[in-house]
Amino acid sequence: MKIFKQRESAVIPEFATEGSACFDLRACFEDGMRIKTYNPHNKMIEIPVKMGANGLQLQLQPQFRTLIPTGLIFNIPNNHVMKCYPRSGMAVKYGVTLANSVGIIDSDYVEEVFITLFNTNDTPITVYNGDRLGQAMLEKTLTYTLEEAKRRPSQKTEREGGFGSTGVE
Repeated sequence: MKIFKQRESAVIPEFATEGSACFDLRACFEDGMRIKTYNPHNKMIEIPVKMGANGLQLQLQPQFRTLIPTGLIFNIPNNHVMKCYPRSGMAVKYGVTLANSVGIIDSDYVEEVFITLFNTNDTPITVYNGDRLGQAMLEKTLTYTLEEAKRRPSQKTEREGGFGSTGVE
């Protein structure tokens, strides 16, 4: 898959090991950049990227959701999708996950990819330029059609109900 660097400081992803299913996506900031963020009341605000002791950084407040730029545009092949997942270390160590659980990037999307972070903590989190924030993989998609059925589907098993109906709690 071809990847275009929108900003020179963007990092082209690599697989960490031979067994890696995903590649990491990193934050890509520029000084003075303003990052679109939503507070717990769904009000959009822009947070400035600032130069700190450890380089460019952004403060993500508690319960805020933000669109972190990667500086990358992916040329996703037709009949494929790129899926972005949370990094387990970020979730466990810092309480930061993806706001949308799994990010779906369609093959016809050819703009910069963003990582939608959510700070689940009650304290601010600092995001630094180059931090590995999400992991992504390329998957083949099926081609199918959607059409209205005139009758409800027949029961396929003895299962009845929805949430918890398999007996697993």
